[in-house]
Amino acid sequence: MEENKESGNKKIYVAIIALLLLINGVALYLLYSENKAKKDLGDQKIALENDFKNLTDTLDSKKLELEQYRGKNAELDSLITAKQEEIDQQKKTISGLFAKGKMTTTELAKAKEMIAQYETSIGDLKKRIEELTAQNQELTAQNQQLSTDLSGEKQNNNTLTEQNKGLSKKVELGSLLQLRNITVAGVRKKGNGKEVDVTKVKQIESLRISFETGDNKVLEAGPISLFVRILNPKGETISVADQGSGDLKLAETGETVQFTKKADFDWSQSNKKIVVYWASNVKDAGNYKVEVYQSGYLVGTGQVALK
Repeated sequence: MEENKESGNKKIYVAIIALLLLINGVALYLLYSENKAKKDLGDQKIALENDFKNLTDTLDSKKLELEQYRGKNAELDSLITAKQEEIDQQKKTISGLFAKGKMTTTELAKAKEMIAQYETSIGDLKKRIEELTAQNQELTAQNQQLSTDLSGEKQNNNTLTEQNKGLSKKVELGSLLQLRNITVAGVRKKGNGKEVDVTKVKQIESLRISFETGDNKVLEAGPISLFVRILNPKGETISVADQGSGDLKLAETGETVQFTKKADFDWSQSNKKIVVYWASNVKDAGNYKVEVYQSGYLVGTGQVALK
């Protein structure tokens, strides 16, 4: 009877020990599983954080690229701003999730989903940038072509302008008279009114400048003015304002010089004889030079020596 009782107790002890071992095994398994799950969550969090960081770095570089397109189109500026605000909000929300020390499975799944959306948003932004880059390159090429065309047109216009200037110059020079038979003489009138030439300064009453215009069919018919410049023996221009003297701008140099008297007459495109008289300030002996100008160009010269 004692032996049966002892045998029953041993079985109970063995059962209890087995049960305890089972409980410990289960506890160890559960602890291991929990630790493994935590480790897996931690590893996934680290991996997601790395993905998030790489995406954020990509976003930052693309945002810098995008800034170069601002200011070119108001509608496009609005779209860029809206897209950047959307992505920045996604970035802020994801950063808030990762700021937690520990994340649940649900939070981790949410983070994965938001990072996928975040990546899609950045992809859309990159695509828009590529479209803008292509458009910009096309516009640049068009502008360069326009610039080339305009440069060519400008060069052609400059050439035409120079040609026109050359033609105008030729017409202007062709309109100049070719004065001939230019004579300068000291004269005085006799008692009978007849004019005689004299060479002594004390005897002369005036200088007589005479010349012929020659024919010119280029110069249009109508009123014309020639400017006579008399230089005394010292090389000074004889000029008396109240007797019609004035200033003359030389066509070749742009220099302004004085003239002595203006000769106005009607031009009919055929040869005409012109006579100009001048009496004032002819007092010194020596050579008196005469220059005749038309439109600022020197068209004839002459001189006389007085004693």
